[in-house]
Amino acid sequence: MFYQWTESMSVGVPLIDNDHKALIHLINRLHESVSAGDTYDVLDELMSRLVDYIDIHFVREERVMEACAYPETPGHKREHGEFVAYIRGLRERFSAETAADLAGDLASYLKDWLNHHILIQDMAYRPYAEGNGPAAKAAEAFGPGLFDKMRTSSAESR
Repeated sequence: MFYQWTESMSVGVPLIDNDHKALIHLINRLHESVSAGDTYDVLDELMSRLVDYIDIHFVREERVMEACAYPETPGHKREHGEFVAYIRGLRERFSAETAADLAGDLASYLKDWLNHHILIQDMAYRPYAEGNGPAAKAAEAFGPGLFDKMRTSSAESR
C-alpha cells in the first residue's frame, strides 16, 4: 500500500475523515495503476472521480468550518482553490501520450498534499469541529462520506 490512513489523521468529524479515506483510496489505486502500467484508462477514471471528490468534499469541509466558526476558514478555502486549479489544469493536459508521466506526478502530488493538508491545515480546525453539533449537521448535509460511496459503487460495478 502506497499510502495508509491512520487515526492520527482524524479531524474529529467522521464524514470528513471518510472523505479523506476516499482520497487515500484514489491515491492507492493511482499508484497501483502506475506500477501495473495501466495508466491511461485508470487515470481517466480516477481524474473523473477526483473532480467529483473536489466538488463534494471541499464544499462539505468548508461548510463544517463555517458552522464551527473556524477563524482560518478564508485561508483554508484559498488552499482548496489552489488544489482545484492544479487538478483541473492536470485534467486539461491529460491524454494517452501524457498519462504515464501525469499519473506518477499526480500520485506524488496527492500524497504530499494530503500530508500537508490533513496533518497541518485540517488538524487546525479539529478543536473547533470535534464534538460540535452544528459542524456535524453541516457535514451530514451532503449524505454519506465519499469512501462509503466509492465502496458501494465499486461493489455494484462487479
